[in-house]
Amino acid sequence: MERYPNINILLNLPRDYIPKAEFVFRTYCYILRLNPKFIYGSHFEAAHLYYGPPGERDHPLHIHYDPEAVDFFGRQDLYPLEQVNFCRFGADSVPFLFSKGGAIFSYAQDSCILRKDIVASGFYFLTCWHEYVFSERGLPKGRVDYKESLQFRWDFTEVPVVDIYCRILLYAMKDYLPEFIRDISWRDDRRFAVSLSHDIDYWDFWDEDTLKNTFLYNKRSFTQRPLNAAYKILGHYWHKRVRKGHKGVIENLLRSELELSISSTWFILARTDFPDRRQNYIDDVVARTQLTGLFAQQDVGLHGSPDSAFNLSVLNKELDNLRGLGFNPTGFRTHYLHFDYQKSFSVLEAAGIKYDSTLGYWENIGFRAGISFPFYPFNIKENRPFRVLEIPLIVMDTTLHSAKAMNLSSLSGARTLNRLIEMAATYQSHISLLWHNTTFDPVDYPGWGKLYWKTIKRALNKQAWVTSLNDIYEEWVNLSY
Repeated sequence: MERYPNINILLNLPRDYIPKAEFVFRTYCYILRLNPKFIYGSHFEAAHLYYGPPGERDHPLHIHYDPEAVDFFGRQDLYPLEQVNFCRFGADSVPFLFSKGGAIFSYAQDSCILRKDIVASGFYFLTCWHEYVFSERGLPKGRVDYKESLQFRWDFTEVPVVDIYCRILLYAMKDYLPEFIRDISWRDDRRFAVSLSHDIDYWDFWDEDTLKNTFLYNKRSFTQRPLNAAYKILGHYWHKRVRKGHKGVIENLLRSELELSISSTWFILARTDFPDRRQNYIDDVVARTQLTGLFAQQDVGLHGSPDSAFNLSVLNKELDNLRGLGFNPTGFRTHYLHFDYQKSFSVLEAAGIKYDSTLGYWENIGFRAGISFPFYPFNIKENRPFRVLEIPLIVMDTTLHSAKAMNLSSLSGARTLNRLIEMAATYQSHISLLWHNTTFDPVDYPGWGKLYWKTIKRALNKQAWVTSLNDIYEEWVNLSY
């Protein structure tokens, strides 16, 4: 981070709490394009920012410190719902933990106090502390229960609280540390970033048996639903048999990306014993030939089986299967979003995975770790950051349209995505889009493929950098460790 200015941060904290505070400050500083330099003790003449108990001398910025947070993070407790303190900042109602009530700022002539502990609050969200506590209580591995989250309980799932904490810090700097105000640009001059990825849960979803069974179902129900049944029968025949739908969809996607000068990441399943044999496509000779031909020059990651996020030997076997096709996977997303923050990042780190993009909710779009930007998750037991970059999963197509999730129409989905694009442009932040290859099927998901391209073109018009997850990774590691 030599190209960014050094900011001196004075930490007056218990020894075990220092790595946690440093982790949060580094995350904030990378977002704000600053280079943190940590000093320890109660005073340092050249300190720009102070975090600790009230001292005798003022520093330009002082962040409120709640000593109760130190003991809290030494236990395995949930933060009490009734103690979450909401305060407005701009258009958002922002939750704060371990903080004083009332206004966010307290001003003096030469200094400013942030009356909210945005360090302890940030740590709670960035570590998905709620999930950690439930995991330690022995809940079975699998997809996290969204309805148990603090975000769901207080209805701020779609509010990037950590992004806003950075904005609060930036707001205070404008008057008291104006020399550190930085333009948050991506890829030199892009205003915000949109990362694109595709999970290939099925290569040829509509195999002969599935087509036959679907045809028979529509034939039997023709009298009850004649228009819909006729549309499905004709559409499936035309799209799947005449146009060879599954391969044509990928070819069209790659062609369109090339025309728009954008790129995406493709997550491929690499297990050969899924109960649904259509997901064992990596073992099929025709599919293997198509995969290697289409994706030879693309960013390919592992779409790990649910077990791979918990078992290192399973993960390594699947990585080897993918490498056997000539790919070099450095990114990961687990199938069904089965993921345990502390356990799974430990497994990914041991396997040498460089980045993950699993941290998102299945039932709702939004910010599972409270952040849209990439960040290095935190290993609670070892009191250090993991060496795997997380690029948060924010929007998934299935989440938008599934009746078991948000159950939106493509029109309502467009309004939701437009709102997120506007937010990313305002905060100069990041939005990730996951669109399964099957969702581009115009017969079964009419309008959803078009929505994907409309969203991308809208982002490009707003000066977004639209690219793959690997490109986001490469950009971010130039800022961080």
